[in-house]
Amino acid sequence: MAFGFLTRSYTKNAKADPVSDLRVDVHAQLLPGSQDGTDSVEHSISLLRELAALGFQKVIATLHIMDGFYQNTTDTIFAAASRLKYELQKTKINIEVEVAAEYFVDINLLRILYSNAELLTFGHTTTERYLLFDTSLVKRPFELDKVISAIQQRNLVPVLSHPEQYIYLQKNPEAVRELHYQGVKFQLNLLSLSGQPSREARHLAEWMIDQRLVSFIGTDTYHETQLPAIKQTRKLPYYQKAIDNGLLNNSLL
Repeated sequence: MAFGFLTRSYTKNAKADPVSDLRVDVHAQLLPGSQDGTDSVEHSISLLRELAALGFQKVIATLHIMDGFYQNTTDTIFAAASRLKYELQKTKINIEVEVAAEYFVDINLLRILYSNAELLTFGHTTTERYLLFDTSLVKRPFELDKVISAIQQRNLVPVLSHPEQYIYLQKNPEAVRELHYQGVKFQLNLLSLSGQPSREARHLAEWMIDQRLVSFIGTDTYHETQLPAIKQTRKLPYYQKAIDNGLLNNSLL
């Protein structure tokens, strides 16, 4: 393991039943009727009900925008969000839904950024607006530095989603710190702390928490089968350490 020797153990006792420690989920794929969302509005509402029971008051519902693969657009994402919010108003679920996108780093994203087209960001209640982006799992994109710069030129803060899952960062964790120096913030997937999707993802996630490099945590929820693991992961010591370090999630309320 490229970074295993750098990871310190964290043995502080986590809360037995953490309540409302994270009130905002910044990355949940809960919008209905899209390529990478849920299969229905009813399914989305069911998942929102479960997240509200865990203490979440707000969810940033994100979908991918990736040329040639995920053909979501600003218009289609807003339409899906409108359907969900309309039906959610009929329920008694005390949770707010905000919409954003997860942009894939490629030449098409650069075109979008350079064209001054509308972008689906989050953080509208704060002084900063954040743009969530992801990359190939295996190889650092050639366009990454240009994309980061172009995001910042739009007066936005770049946020890399689930960096702990990228193999090229697992092999070179110091590259995470370099991105941090460039002004990138990081959104950790909650279930990475339980070893999903891999042990390597968990190790890098723990290292990033040790180094105080995590700004946001998201559940990446899209199915109810994830919920038991989400509940258990919230009891892990490294989850509590991330909370103790200070996260930006709750600033989005």
